[in-house]
Amino acid sequence: MRVIITGAAGFLGRRLVHALVEKGAIVGPSGRAEPITELVLTDIGPVSPPTVPEGCTVSAIQGDLSDPAILAKVTEHPFDSVFHLASQLTFHAEADPDAAWAVNVAPLQALIAAAKGCPRIVFASSIAVFGGTLPTEVADDLAPLPMTTYGTHKAVNELILADASRHGRIDGRSLRLPIVLIRPGVAQPVVSDKVAAIAREPLEGRDFAAPLSAQTEVPVTSAGSVVAGLIALHDADPSRLPPKRALNLPALTITVAEMASSAARAGATGRVTIQPDADMQAVVDGWPSHFTSRYAAGLGIASDANFDAVIADYLAHRDL
Repeated sequence: MRVIITGAAGFLGRRLVHALVEKGAIVGPSGRAEPITELVLTDIGPVSPPTVPEGCTVSAIQGDLSDPAILAKVTEHPFDSVFHLASQLTFHAEADPDAAWAVNVAPLQALIAAAKGCPRIVFASSIAVFGGTLPTEVADDLAPLPMTTYGTHKAVNELILADASRHGRIDGRSLRLPIVLIRPGVAQPVVSDKVAAIAREPLEGRDFAAPLSAQTEVPVTSAGSVVAGLIALHDADPSRLPPKRALNLPALTITVAEMASSAARAGATGRVTIQPDADMQAVVDGWPSHFTSRYAAGLGIASDANFDAVIADYLAHRDL
């Protein structure tokens, strides 16, 4: 099995690479689990190849997927599976939509064009495909109405994958992710990281002023649940996929106060205070507080049991 992972040096990419090496095998064209014999890891940043068992090789390709030469190198040889995580995020996509298209959409089109033998392509989509006035609970079948360029590109990719699958060129699957916690490192000026910081900063011994009211509900998941969900979706029998081949990763709904309490139980030494920011509160209030799926459980995809589990996942893997 030759497996490509884009965005392999990122927060989720590193976790996925580690999980696949540990697992050693995924479902192949035969419909049975087959050993992973080659990992192709690509990212715009430096990629650190992991240690792999005998019988498996690793190649690392550093470069921008909007560069045709990099894409040609990634797709030079036939592949059996792709986990497509690479993406330009909201801030940059809003500033330059055309450049974002070259990163967010064109590489997927190139992967499909290079496909031979109907490989499986698993795409990390996003809650951002939904927008407008949302119900409290957003399930798989709600019509996408993205309100950002980033969300639009995710929705476009879902349709591209579904159409290419209908033509039998690939076997595509999309998993829409809620807010993924807890990204390591220092605080970043994006809303999702401000949410992550409510737990991360106290756990790292730093005080943090939460920009949201204590009872604000947020749909979250751990990186570990995302990785497990991506692999489970890859291995699922095609006959069990939803008609659109896209589904939500069920989220854990948690309040800001509960996040802070969970961090304290885990031994956090930093303090969390509440200093609501009206603009940030408005953004988060526009998110669905419950992100659900009627297909996920049947495919072995689940939310975290509680926020203590999210924190435990972070503490166990923050140095990965």
